[in-house]
Amino acid sequence: MQSKKRIGYILSLKGGVPSFNYREIEAVVEMGFQVHIFPTKVSQGLYMPKESWPVHRPSMVRAGASMFYWLFRRPRTFLRMAGEALADRAIPELGLAAQFSREMVREKIEVIHCHFADRKMFTAYFSSSLAGIPFTVTVHSHELIFYADRKLFKKALDRASKLVTVCDYNRRVLIEGMHVPPEKVETIRLEVPLEQFKQDDRMKVLTVAKFHDYKGYDILIEAARKMKDEPVVFWIVGDGPVDVKGMASDLIKAGNVQLLGSVNEDLLRILYQACDVFCLPSKTAPSGQKEGLPVSIMEAMAYSKPVVSTSHAGIPELVESIVVPEGDPESIALGLRTYMLDPELRRNEGKRNRARVEKMHGPENLRKLATVFESAH
Repeated sequence: MQSKKRIGYILSLKGGVPSFNYREIEAVVEMGFQVHIFPTKVSQGLYMPKESWPVHRPSMVRAGASMFYWLFRRPRTFLRMAGEALADRAIPELGLAAQFSREMVREKIEVIHCHFADRKMFTAYFSSSLAGIPFTVTVHSHELIFYADRKLFKKALDRASKLVTVCDYNRRVLIEGMHVPPEKVETIRLEVPLEQFKQDDRMKVLTVAKFHDYKGYDILIEAARKMKDEPVVFWIVGDGPVDVKGMASDLIKAGNVQLLGSVNEDLLRILYQACDVFCLPSKTAPSGQKEGLPVSIMEAMAYSKPVVSTSHAGIPELVESIVVPEGDPESIALGLRTYMLDPELRRNEGKRNRARVEKMHGPENLRKLATVFESAH
């Protein structure tokens, strides 16, 4: 693909890259543009820049040195920028711009773009003025409400080559309220990645357990591998010493297995409600360690979910339907297929499981415990 312009993106990486910014940059790079990221803040988050996206981190040392550089290189422009920054309390943005603009010139950046017309746009405005590089900005409603009275806001809008906004309402505000020429403002709605944001019709199999060998994760992963070409996805909640991520790396990459880590009770309740089947292939560990009766199975049954498990320890006392021998991934896969092919069976077994939990694990158990306490002497 023929290389297109080099774009300098000014955005905040506080908490990582916002998801929609990440998708936008990813798409821009796929179209052939070269993107350099100039972050005003940096901290770890869910989405971080790819290794192929150069990141020019802010530096107080480089910012200070660059201010002297521009003072001697373009004294009149820099002093005018400094006056505007002092008048509108934007010295930090000028410092960032001094560093960024110098690095943008070095990297042959051809267009500066910032997403959000807040203090990041002030940095883009100063960078554009110092380096002589055109800039564009995506404007959201937040900035139109909270930054419209800033002098630099209007100056930056005037200098920008193009204003992009995400809805026609914002465009009208810019044109009618900010008196921006209509031809300068374009509504470009945020892209929704339709291939990613669609209903997942695969059967969702949930497992909730610490990563211990007696939980049978090796059996679960092998069963998942046997079903990798079938409409099923495995959600795994937990952590611990067993390297589940390593044993399932190929399935994770393919999207057949999703490791969710440790989650709080609220999210766990959502996962119990959202899954179709609960699976826990417990087994006797080489050390001889066993389960008693896993709480997660009781919880899944309380949420009216069908269960696939093993004839291990106390599990058959509660689970009546699909209980298979220990250490047999083929039988686990077969049990899951039974439910995958019969949604009505899943619903009926789920109702039956709820009734069984109500019968065996209701509040009378606490009353029995209280009796034990009372009778102790």
